[in-house]
Amino acid sequence: MGKQKGIFNRFLKYYRGISIDKKFLAASYIQIFIPIILIGLLSFRISSDLIFKKYVSYTSDVIKTARLRIVDKINELNLITQDVLYQNELYNLLEKAGQNVDYYDDVASFTNKLRKIILGHRDIQSIGIFTKEKKICIIDNTSQKKGLDDIVPVTITFEKLYNIASNAGGKPVWYVEDIGGEDNNNPAVVIARTINNPRTLKFQGILAIMVNTELFAKTFSELVAEKSQAISLIGQNTFVCTKGQINKKEVMKLANSIKNENGVVTYTSKDYIVNILPIKEIDWYIVTSIPVKVLFKDIDKLRMWLIILCFLSFMITSAMALLISMDFLKPISAIVDATKKVRSGEYTTIDDLERKDELGLLIENFNSMVQKINHLINSIYREQITRKEAEIKALQSQLNPHFLFNILESINWLAQLNGVSQISDVVIALSRLLEVNLKEEKFLPLEEELKYIASYISILKINFGEENLELEIDADRKALKFRIPKLLIQPLVENSVFHGIRPKGKGKIFIGCYVFDEKLNIIVRDDGIGINPEKLNRIRDGLAAEFEFEQEEKSYTRIGLLNVVKRLKLIYGNDAHFSIESVPGKGTTIKIEISVEAIERAYEDAL
Repeated sequence: MGKQKGIFNRFLKYYRGISIDKKFLAASYIQIFIPIILIGLLSFRISSDLIFKKYVSYTSDVIKTARLRIVDKINELNLITQDVLYQNELYNLLEKAGQNVDYYDDVASFTNKLRKIILGHRDIQSIGIFTKEKKICIIDNTSQKKGLDDIVPVTITFEKLYNIASNAGGKPVWYVEDIGGEDNNNPAVVIARTINNPRTLKFQGILAIMVNTELFAKTFSELVAEKSQAISLIGQNTFVCTKGQINKKEVMKLANSIKNENGVVTYTSKDYIVNILPIKEIDWYIVTSIPVKVLFKDIDKLRMWLIILCFLSFMITSAMALLISMDFLKPISAIVDATKKVRSGEYTTIDDLERKDELGLLIENFNSMVQKINHLINSIYREQITRKEAEIKALQSQLNPHFLFNILESINWLAQLNGVSQISDVVIALSRLLEVNLKEEKFLPLEEELKYIASYISILKINFGEENLELEIDADRKALKFRIPKLLIQPLVENSVFHGIRPKGKGKIFIGCYVFDEKLNIIVRDDGIGINPEKLNRIRDGLAAEFEFEQEEKSYTRIGLLNVVKRLKLIYGNDAHFSIESVPGKGTTIKIEISVEAIERAYEDAL
């Protein structure tokens, strides 16, 4: 299952990668050829089945009719043997022959009766009376070339004739013997029957009737009109009569293998279709055969026409598909080229192709869109970008006086009280702060921002006292690599120091930076005096509406807090969230949440 899915995915990837003209041609070929091929195959199969069924039905009727006629002849000739056995002179003749008494006059009288039977039945070729050792009399049809005289005892011995007759228990037996001659196949059909004394039921002699095989040929010629069809009568592994060309070896093998004694059995090979019907009365078979190429000659013509039709359809549809694809691809290619130019910053329209269809409408809308984009870029978008950049710079520069005022106040306080070398440390820390503040880069790694704040707190400790101001930083290693706007956290720390911890006299500031749920979370928390609920609500409303605070809430740090919120919205929009929580007497917590994707996008846009 996995392997099949992989193959399908590779095919799908290949399909998506090919051009539209190839897809269009492939779709055209599929839509045309699949129906043509299916219709052709179904037509060929249905026609083949109909012809085959029609042939089987026709040949079944033919050989069934032939069997009925042959069975009628069999019954008729079997009755003639019965009529012969009813002649009393026959038994007197055989009795005298058995006693070696002169029976010449009896033979002459009896042969006259047999002659009348032959003259009345032209299907009889010869009639003979035999014992186990000798012939008694034979009457031939003079119009025939050969009779019983020619085959008994030359080809068929007296003993063999007796064995053939005696196996039937007094009933007539039909027997076929190939007597040879000029033709390779020269069958002789003989009806043999034992003659038993009516009083003692003891064997006295053998009655043999040689049948004229032309009666079978006449039956076949009347029933079979198709020249390509062959029909044969088979008995005792000998072809009694054959009309047409037939593969005798294969047919004989099939006839010996059948087990159905009643119905027609059909065999189909790549060359012939053979039907076999047993004649169970004499254990013979009627066989019909027709070459497959003759039977399906019309189907071959149909197949040829289908191939020609498929080829013509291929040529016509290919030409039409190429013309249509060229008509479609020209405007599509123009649109693709124009979109590539738009992607590279070149906003140009597409030349009018004088089309009124959907593609023409698409080109018209594309040109209208490009014109509007040009207007927006030239008149609105660039103006807004310039205004936003100016506002960001103004907000950043607004922080510098507040920051420098507090630092200089700390240096002045230290100089007045101590006049010691600690001033050097403060100056070094101040230089670091000024270095960061004066950088032209808009974004700094969070790690540098936290170092900047640590330097800032080290300076403030001089003012507050080492033991009165603590700073704790906890940051994910992953968070430290993100670049954020410069001086984004410092105003929050400054606000915590001067409005939360200084009124209390001492305190601790915690800064946490973490990444979870694809968001950077920055937390600034102090344990100062906190903010009462009423004032906290006014501060939240002021930050949300971006208006100036009231006079009692206005200070450098309050302005810095508002600037942080404005910068977040200008740079990150709705992908950044600012929140402030406070509990009077316990402290204040400020939380900034920025989408990681927005952080990366803003930094890339600033490059």
